[in-house]
Amino acid sequence: MHHSVRFACRVSLCSVLCLLSTMAAASPVTVQSLQMPAWLVRDGHNIALEPGAEMTAGDAVKTGKGGRILLNMEEGSLVKVGEQGSLALPKLKAPTDPEGFFEATIRVLKGAFRFTTTAAGQNRRRDISVNIGTITAGIRGTDIWGKSADDKDLVCLIEGKITTQRAGEPAFSMQDPLSFYVVPKDQPALPVGPVTDDQLAKWAAETELLDGLGVVTTTGRWSVILLSLRDENAAAAFSDRLNQAGYAAHVVGVDVKGAHWFRVSINRFASKKDARSFGSYIDGQYGVNGTWLYAAQ
Repeated sequence: MHHSVRFACRVSLCSVLCLLSTMAAASPVTVQSLQMPAWLVRDGHNIALEPGAEMTAGDAVKTGKGGRILLNMEEGSLVKVGEQGSLALPKLKAPTDPEGFFEATIRVLKGAFRFTTTAAGQNRRRDISVNIGTITAGIRGTDIWGKSADDKDLVCLIEGKITTQRAGEPAFSMQDPLSFYVVPKDQPALPVGPVTDDQLAKWAAETELLDGLGVVTTTGRWSVILLSLRDENAAAAFSDRLNQAGYAAHVVGVDVKGAHWFRVSINRFASKKDARSFGSYIDGQYGVNGTWLYAAQ
């Protein structure tokens, strides 16, 4: 059965200016993929996170249970945030010329994260400092995993070289691959030691997106329809509730057999499997009673 679909399009002057600004200069950090629930924290407000969202200095992201985020940094590195994690960018400055430095401070407030410089970014000039609880790591281009937990902070050097420092103590260099440094809370730091392959695999799994389990991405074309209502205000209220819970929902108007409905959906799932998995997960929550899938052409 074919239904005519009418998308409501409300474009303000502000929206146009923001779009033009985005086209003129790429953001230093963008959200590439994620699993919900996840939020962008800006000026004290929590905004449901979506693929393609741009981050600026002072922003933070956080995840709920099962949530994960993949950030793409303009200088050629990827940043991953694990579930129930929180990461802030108090400093973020892209170079103004090709020979300039990409400058950033990444603050891991809670949970696990990973910073990986891709092959395309190996020759970029960068000055990036990562704060993992009480540990500060200065990096130029490398692969590290870290976590700030209730009982300890740790950083693991997977590849490359970093300068490491515990607050109030002298800095030292870590350059042996597959080594890690642990600082228990309110206790002396432990000596740097080697990490086993099994332990590294367990740590890495904490920050990896889980394919087929609700991943949304900038190139995703699958949507999950959660609800269809005749009342636009009721649909908007339902969408707002989901957004507050960390699920980036949208309302779209559709015409079905001469009647106008307002559908609430979550979009950009990476695959049909991801969409189906999320639909099954959300069904029975927030007043959702049955979902169906839609693929953009």
